[in-house]
Amino acid sequence: MIVLHCSDALPGVGYGYVCVVGPRMLKHVLTESTVVALRTVNLAPRTVTGAAFLDILTALGIPHTEVKSGADWSGR
Repeated sequence: MIVLHCSDALPGVGYGYVCVVGPRMLKHVLTESTVVALRTVNLAPRTVTGAAFLDILTALGIPHTEVKSGADWSGR
């Protein structure tokens, strides 16, 4: 699992999208307190460009259409 912060605007969600991703799993991080909690367990967000963000999703088998506010997707 990794925490991603997209520095570019993404369609439908804008700038600053933060989520936890893993193979075929995406969970939108909605609050700053959750980001702080993830940092305490050494899961600090990695800031990437929009293109890199979408490339990572593709590599993990996550459809780009699942990037939305409040996303909680598992393709299992």
